[in-house]
Amino acid sequence: MKLTKLNIILASTLFLSAGTASAQGLVTKHKDFTSCQTCHREDMKIDDALTLENAACIDCHGGYEELALKESHGVDPHNSHIDLGTLNCTTCHSGHKESSLMCNSCHDFDLKMPFGDNQWRPTALTVDQKQVDKAIAAGPIETVNIVVIGSGASGTTAAVSAAEAGVDNILILEKEPLPGGNSMLAAGGMASAESTTQKSLNIADSKEVWYQDTMKGGYQHNDPKLARTLSDNGADGVEWLKSLGADLNSVGRPGGHSFERVHRPTGGAKAGPHIMKTLIAATEKHNIETRVNAPVVKLVVDDNDQIKGVVVKGRYQGYYMVGASSVVIASGGFAANNDMVSSFRPDLKGVATTNNKGNQGDGITLVKEIDGKVKDVKEIQLFPTAAKGKILITGTIRGAGAILLNDEGERFVDELGTRDVVSAAIIDQSNSHSWMLYDQDVLNELSQLKGLEILGLVDIVNSYDELEALTGMPAKKTKDTLDKYNEFQKNGKDLAFEKKFMKTDVKFPIYVVDVAPAIHHTMGGIAINEKAEVYLNNGKKVNGLYASGEVTGGVHGKNRLGGNAIADTVVFGRLAGNEAANVINNSSR
Repeated sequence: MKLTKLNIILASTLFLSAGTASAQGLVTKHKDFTSCQTCHREDMKIDDALTLENAACIDCHGGYEELALKESHGVDPHNSHIDLGTLNCTTCHSGHKESSLMCNSCHDFDLKMPFGDNQWRPTALTVDQKQVDKAIAAGPIETVNIVVIGSGASGTTAAVSAAEAGVDNILILEKEPLPGGNSMLAAGGMASAESTTQKSLNIADSKEVWYQDTMKGGYQHNDPKLARTLSDNGADGVEWLKSLGADLNSVGRPGGHSFERVHRPTGGAKAGPHIMKTLIAATEKHNIETRVNAPVVKLVVDDNDQIKGVVVKGRYQGYYMVGASSVVIASGGFAANNDMVSSFRPDLKGVATTNNKGNQGDGITLVKEIDGKVKDVKEIQLFPTAAKGKILITGTIRGAGAILLNDEGERFVDELGTRDVVSAAIIDQSNSHSWMLYDQDVLNELSQLKGLEILGLVDIVNSYDELEALTGMPAKKTKDTLDKYNEFQKNGKDLAFEKKFMKTDVKFPIYVVDVAPAIHHTMGGIAINEKAEVYLNNGKKVNGLYASGEVTGGVHGKNRLGGNAIADTVVFGRLAGNEAANVINNSSR
């Protein structure tokens, strides 16, 4: 290992400061190192993804498999993320400053950890326009065929689809320190009709019925061409994911759907993490780089409305331009940006969200800066059943048999109504909340519900008296409600709320969760056509620019049905990737 004067000075400064009260970070644990090059490159250039630094961590401490065997913090983050393979050491740990607890950006743990008070929170992107202009004037420091903004389901789908179309040199840029985005939180599954899974289960669904359900759920405000594109291509999307290795051999039925058509893994595990694992593996197979800590702050478009690339504000490299012939925006929605949400919907000011904290609406901001067209931005959906204000409980649980009761022990809504209807009904109850009740049959169908117990969100009761002690619901009234519901289920007719699908009765032991609505999905965003192309307000197309997933508007109308979000990301991600690839392939002919 070569020692330079600079390295010796830096190392000495860091290690001496490690002994002071103000020193923070893992440098205090590594004071025996004699050179910065133990972790960094000789020239001290640090890439935004900290590739070398992560490799150094693993070289000394081992990967997740080794770390998971060691005593940890109760809920072991290393063990729980082995199967996903999405985190790097530097996602949570820092060398020269206090580490950040990433867990609660997705979960809601009460962890007692050395750096537990330093919660990771996204910061709004601050842009130095002079530095942006300087980066554009300097030109690209690297050029790729396709840039994809965002590493969630839609972004990775677009990248893999472009690679399958014969294009190489594809770069995914992700602003967060880990890939996956909001898709890592998706619980229910991917809607589609006429899939091989449905056919194997003798479910007589059709693309037309799914289209009609989607339009009805969106109150006919959807762009019919986009809704039709969704319903016509959903089944192909499921089969494509299966070809990549995904298990989508089970189906559920959330509110608003006429059939069981939301595809998920066997046993009812969360679909989002499983699909992301499949897609991330596919990006690795095609040698597609996903660069984390690399937010895009500017779309570069010339005077002829041709995309030329993007400007990145790298966490360590600063501002630089990446040239590209095609760009796909797949950066997600804005439900976690309450300032943006409340600017469109003042009534939602301060309302909690189920979203990943990175969903800040960056893609919409980028497009508006080039006078790109957006639509339906006021259409923001509440999810009816969130625990602790942000932990989403899949809508398919109600299709599996869960029911909702108010503080008086009464049902008050068709549990399989659309999300907006059920949310409004819950808000109308005392304390604007509801008690969700389900039994062992539901738990057996949806293995993901076991995670609620780990998070301490579920109580289990064995009698009506126990239920009253827990919730305050009068035992006699609650018994009358459940007896009546079980009779409705047995006879196949809900005389109270005309619920069309009652899969099972409710019996002890009963699992109980306190739930309330939270902001969940933003139906509005970048205006696209059925080829995922992006347009300016003057009606002209931005050549080479595409968008897909929740960053777009028009697919879902005023209300999204459960399972249609993942379908949206995959269907339009594939379209965007293929169209972006066509730009490259056609130019080479």
